[in-house]
Amino acid sequence: MPSLSPTLILVLAGLSARPYGNALGDGLGLADRPPAASEGQVCAAGETLFGIDVSVYQGTIDWNAVAADGVMFAWVRVSHSTAVLDSQFAANLAGARAAGIHTGVYQYFEPGEDPIAQAQLLLDNLGPLQPGDMPPMIDVESANTVPQGQYVDAIRAWLDHVEAATGTVPFIYTGYYYWNDNVGSGEFADHPLWIANYNPGCPLVPDAWPSWTVHQTCDCGTVAGIDGAVDTDLFNGNVDALLGHAVGAAVCGDGKCIAETPYNCPEDCPPCGVIGPEGGTIDNDAACLELYGPLEYWRDVAVGHGGSLRWTAATEWAEPANYAVWRMYFAESGTYRLSTWIEQPYGETQQLTYRVNHAGGESAVPGNQSLASGWLDLGEFSFNAGADHWVRINDNTGELESLEVAIACDALRIERIDGGETTGPGDSDGELTGEQPTGGWPGSTGLDSSSGGGPDSWPGPATNTDGLPPGLEQEDGCGCTHSRGGGAGMMAALALLLSRRRRRGDTSTGS
Repeated sequence: MPSLSPTLILVLAGLSARPYGNALGDGLGLADRPPAASEGQVCAAGETLFGIDVSVYQGTIDWNAVAADGVMFAWVRVSHSTAVLDSQFAANLAGARAAGIHTGVYQYFEPGEDPIAQAQLLLDNLGPLQPGDMPPMIDVESANTVPQGQYVDAIRAWLDHVEAATGTVPFIYTGYYYWNDNVGSGEFADHPLWIANYNPGCPLVPDAWPSWTVHQTCDCGTVAGIDGAVDTDLFNGNVDALLGHAVGAAVCGDGKCIAETPYNCPEDCPPCGVIGPEGGTIDNDAACLELYGPLEYWRDVAVGHGGSLRWTAATEWAEPANYAVWRMYFAESGTYRLSTWIEQPYGETQQLTYRVNHAGGESAVPGNQSLASGWLDLGEFSFNAGADHWVRINDNTGELESLEVAIACDALRIERIDGGETTGPGDSDGELTGEQPTGGWPGSTGLDSSSGGGPDSWPGPATNTDGLPPGLEQEDGCGCTHSRGGGAGMMAALALLLSRRRRRGDTSTGS
């Protein structure tokens, strides 16, 4: 007998005719379901976190760009039962983990099939869970229903098998009507509920649960790094609540940098460097200067403070494609003067803004680099010891990309101006000490590139540049977080001395 294709197997089994099996929400008919009475709705208790769920239908995903767009968690599909293994599963799992996203896996469950065989297929493909991973999730929405008692037995068998193997409590995904009509059991109320509800407002919660843990809000979301629509989700709680479900939840002082940051647990997650009581300098080859965006648009030339600088070109785009962040971790609170080195002819921009996060909040400082040669004064600011302080520049200054206006990115000087102690961490020459932990700080969301503002936590992997700590580069050598359209690069470094413009057709590297 000739072998059957996965699609034909699904059709004959009465499953979906989608060529790669069903993904979350396919079986619930959410778009066709009218809103129900508001008294069945349950709203979030307070803060929520943004996440997504994906399958082969999202194609190849740029997970660094996803992380930079604020995605905190993601569940990736393993399979549709045992019939279809998701061909993008391995790439999605590895990519999401590498980008610092808390990652879980899910399986579209068929109650009429062997639940243990389905669970074991998930486990075999998942392998050991890693610190920061989220528990697996069972997707309960099949059109091929079975009697309620049989359905409950099948779900229980799957949950027990996965929980015993992973040591985690799996999530349950379903819909309000679907669960009440086809399962109707309150036996699993101790498992986190992932509820699908696309209607505006708060979701309806099946009778078995008092509230929800994750709400799938839409199958029409737009996220950087993903071509086309993607399912979007909200977690009901803050970062600490999310990490309460994660494997190896953060414990400050255990020597493991799982989800902590240098600001809440420096003993587990040392900062990239420490600014001593008298100040210091973050040069462009230091670990505390992070470059984001395509490598080919960050140029490295052998001039500037310390003998080198980085530069890119301005755009009028709505969002930045290349941007840079100087991280400042202070040993002592105090008032400091900031200035940055501008080497001509690489400082052409007249409309650059330096965004400075300091003890009083965030300030936007105009930075007309075209008028500077040497140190450009950014002003005086108060900073707190051990706090999340930074300076950021974006390339979307509003100057036309066609003008190819150069933006210099070189050393940031931090000078103490209010006296204070003169001893403390830091090298005697004022250069910063310390390194980031290998692999960065897991659990971070990355920078909010759309607003130009700063992060709430340490960002995910930075672009692989000279001087950045090991472990931040991806397997392909680039931790790029955005994709810039058009062009094949810029002129070689020698030509840059004659022309400050970004040219096409350059075959040199970006560093």
